[in-house]
Amino acid sequence: MNHFKLIAARGLLACLAAVAATTCLAGNRAQPSLLADHQSYASATHLHTYHYTLTNPAGSAAPLDTLVVKLEPGVDVVTNFRAPPGWRALYSSEKGTVMWAATGYIDPNAETPDGDIPPSDYALAPGASLAGFSFDSFSPPGTGVAITQNYAPLYALQGDEDQEALEANPEFSRLPEDNGYRLATVVPVPDTDWSGNRRPSVDGFLVFANVQDKASFQGSALIVFRLASAGETVHAATLKAYLNGADVTTNFAWSDVYKGYTATFALGTSPLKAGSNVLRTSVNGIVPGTTDHVATDTDRVSFELVP
Repeated sequence: MNHFKLIAARGLLACLAAVAATTCLAGNRAQPSLLADHQSYASATHLHTYHYTLTNPAGSAAPLDTLVVKLEPGVDVVTNFRAPPGWRALYSSEKGTVMWAATGYIDPNAETPDGDIPPSDYALAPGASLAGFSFDSFSPPGTGVAITQNYAPLYALQGDEDQEALEANPEFSRLPEDNGYRLATVVPVPDTDWSGNRRPSVDGFLVFANVQDKASFQGSALIVFRLASAGETVHAATLKAYLNGADVTTNFAWSDVYKGYTATFALGTSPLKAGSNVLRTSVNGIVPGTTDHVATDTDRVSFELVP
């Protein structure tokens, strides 16, 4: 890739990430598009996979090169991002977005006749559809919003006044929220229906992320929990976990993927058994609102394993 195109490609990603909104100006990118979705569920991990297929209608005036899925605060774990060839997946937990951008070029030196950067060779042409956009989450499906953008050439600024006028016009922004086409779709939504031990002051010491009482796993069981879910002071060294009466505390280790303490139990190599299982946990912490009142959060979840 030549130096100019490399800078432009980096600039596109920066704009899409809302890092340099005022320096990346283009024409109207909010052209109609179509988005199909479907979900799958892994019974061994309780992860939902969200799949999307993007269509650029035949009457579109430009290739489609950006897809954004908006996430609400509280969505639990977003991971395993997948993108079609030539596209790149970008996730921002702060902005609550999963974004895909077509950034690949077959010929890294290609330019338009006027010397501008052309759309990615992998951008979706008018009349075409493309699958392969997906990610995983523990959170269940609900109604949400996606945003698409079509390619537009970079605008050549003619001076400071021109830049100020363009910045005031959302149709020239490269930010999807300002200059994108919005569609209703299915997204992960926050799920607060977890059960504790009915002691609200200490229930947040340990919270299960992907299992509730009477849940069911198939083949194996991935268990994820978090400590100090509301910012409490928790003494992690006091953590104890027992599966069917056997101490499995050391099976749990921190996972950056699942943002919690994680263990996978399998038949024959752990206390896990076919049928009914019971997991008990306990951990000490400081009761919120006090400085030295130590209490114990104890939890019990029963779950079924289908071999």
